[in-house]
Amino acid sequence: MGSDGDANGSGGRLIQPPKPGKAMSIFVLLVGLGIVGVGAYTYVAESAALGNSVEVTAEVVDTGVEQVTVSRGASAYVPVVTFQYRFRGTDYRSDLLQPGTTQPRYESTATAESRLSAYTVGETVTAYVDPDAPGAAFLDETRSGQGLGAVVVGIGVCLIGGVGLYQARREARARELVR
Repeated sequence: MGSDGDANGSGGRLIQPPKPGKAMSIFVLLVGLGIVGVGAYTYVAESAALGNSVEVTAEVVDTGVEQVTVSRGASAYVPVVTFQYRFRGTDYRSDLLQPGTTQPRYESTATAESRLSAYTVGETVTAYVDPDAPGAAFLDETRSGQGLGAVVVGIGVCLIGGVGLYQARREARARELVR
């Protein structure tokens, strides 16, 4: 047997995989960083669309509520307002209430329908067009809040992973001192 007590007698230390606590903590930390990244991207994309947008006149052509499946088979309800508009000589249609691809979701059809009460088919409304994406006009000149929410959740997940990593490292040092 080698001087360090390894099984192969080479005298060197065996490389061991990380302990489950350490590996899991690193995984949780990486997931948290991913959530922060997605949230930051969403926030920046919404900010860019809001900052570059110009007002156009649009006509509401359809309204309705779309049922979508969220997690574990639960349903959410998305208010949909389809409108048409003209921008720089080209006709477009959009159904975005807010900038970006994330649209508001509600737990009940009644709440989603109440969101639609501000829009009537045939009504003229103001829409906002990002000149860099003229086909993605939106009606509400506000952020969805989901980007910032994802950043906050991601930071929380990172903190959990960081605390777990710290604890795993502290336990490893304690084991080293006992040897």
